[in-house]
Amino acid sequence: MSRRFEVRNVLRWAFALTSLLFIVFVTDEVVDVTMLHNDRQTMESRAQWIATLVSQDESIQTSATKSMLVQFAKEQKVQISVYDQRRQLVFSTKNKEQRMLEGTKQLVVSGHSLAYIKQLPSTDAQTGYLKLIGNKSSIVGLNLFYCFFIAAGVALLLYRDYLVRTYARPIRFATRMAENVLEGSYNMIASDQVKRESILHLNLAMNRISESIHDLKHSYNRQRASMATLTENIGNGLILIDGVGRINYVNQTFKDSFQTNASYWELADYHEVITYDSVKHMIDEVYTTKATLARQLQLNVGIERKYYDVSCAPILNKHNKVRGIVVVFHDITTIKKLEKMRKDFVANVSHELKTPVTSLIGFTETLLDGAREDKELEDQFLHIMLHEGQRLQSLIKDLLELSKIEREHFNLEFAKLSLKQLIESVLLIFKERAKEKTIDLRFEPGDEGIIDGDAFRIRQIMINLVTNAIAYTPEGGKVSIAIHERKDEVDVVITDTGIGIEKDKIPRIFERFYRIDKARSRDSGGTGLGLAIVKHLVEAHEGRIHVESEPGRGSAFTITFKKNLVKSQPNAG
Repeated sequence: MSRRFEVRNVLRWAFALTSLLFIVFVTDEVVDVTMLHNDRQTMESRAQWIATLVSQDESIQTSATKSMLVQFAKEQKVQISVYDQRRQLVFSTKNKEQRMLEGTKQLVVSGHSLAYIKQLPSTDAQTGYLKLIGNKSSIVGLNLFYCFFIAAGVALLLYRDYLVRTYARPIRFATRMAENVLEGSYNMIASDQVKRESILHLNLAMNRISESIHDLKHSYNRQRASMATLTENIGNGLILIDGVGRINYVNQTFKDSFQTNASYWELADYHEVITYDSVKHMIDEVYTTKATLARQLQLNVGIERKYYDVSCAPILNKHNKVRGIVVVFHDITTIKKLEKMRKDFVANVSHELKTPVTSLIGFTETLLDGAREDKELEDQFLHIMLHEGQRLQSLIKDLLELSKIEREHFNLEFAKLSLKQLIESVLLIFKERAKEKTIDLRFEPGDEGIIDGDAFRIRQIMINLVTNAIAYTPEGGKVSIAIHERKDEVDVVITDTGIGIEKDKIPRIFERFYRIDKARSRDSGGTGLGLAIVKHLVEAHEGRIHVESEPGRGSAFTITFKKNLVKSQPNAG
């Protein structure tokens, strides 16, 4: 930049000096032409007067006019020479004048002298020639004027460069400073130590502008980041639509909730990209009514059916025209499911309690009405009442256990434990029960499975799973347990050859009171809460449970535990 400026400055100086010299040259030529023209006219008038004296009767007469010619030559400061028709000198006011006339040019300039040649007038033959030599006219001090003119031009150029250096540099600096500010760089600071008041004001103003824009941009970026964080993590799906129906923004919560990246949504018409007619109708209605709308909508997302509180709010300008619309999607699927679960839970508990209570009341009334006289019938009724009472006790126990697990401050006692030893102790409980059904209950040889966990709760998990495996496996079947260690996790796989589970029913088996085979479950004393308890306890250990099953061929439950699990807070169910 500096080198280019220096080259431009040299070229500018060269052009300016050349222009000054050209002006002087042209002026000098014009002055010379003008002076020469004046000299010609002067010489012509002199020659005309002399010609009338020396040219008489078609001949040259100089003897009578000699004194007059000499006097005229002194006064006019010219040299007078007269030549005859043969170009021979006849008369001259200068002693050393050449004897023979050379050349016939009318006006000849030689240095500072000027020679004028004129033919003497005649009618028939050439009479002769008159030659006048005098000084060329000149303007005194013209060269001094030219020098002064050039000096003045150079002085003006120097003053102009001085002004450029004084004002252009601060202006160029201010320009670069403004460009840097526009590009987001605020490291340039204008000097406040300049003498010129106008430049000082410019520098101070530029510094204030830079500082103000920096603060404004910093504040804007902070607010923008806060707004972006808020909109991206608000927990609700958000769509912003402008006044002509183009989508300007879709937050990440919406993309995650509706399982779409929405990369092509921005600047697209909402009619083209939103696939839900109910949502489009709401937006259309807001554009028409300019009023906020809120509705509960059921929308299909993939293979799921979800419930949303959808709110559409218009953004109006001062002329009450719609500048845009904010559409908020609040997912209430969990709330709806909880409401359904609560209703189902109350209905299921009522149903489960009703059966044993009805049996107990019925058999008690029968005994009170006289059935006690028949000892055999009394024993049969008492055994049934005992069985129903045990079922009622087991149901109440599981309900209390599930309630305890789901409490907010449910705690687990974590310690290092061996899954192999724990499972071996659990299998001792079921040894006789498996033998009664001729079920091959075995623990496959494998890894030790050292993990962080609550031994009592993991034992509870294994008891529930093995109980279900034996209950739903017919006589002569097989139930096996295996441990597989990986780098950071341990898998416990419980496999049976039981009745199996249909694929569409697998997601429901962990619901409260859900039974695949209700008759078999009740006959085995099941409450329908075992797998719900298992699911909560596995999640409390930050583990996972996976089920693979095929009807008629059995099931495989895989529980994955982390080897190292640091717990610093009570575990919520």
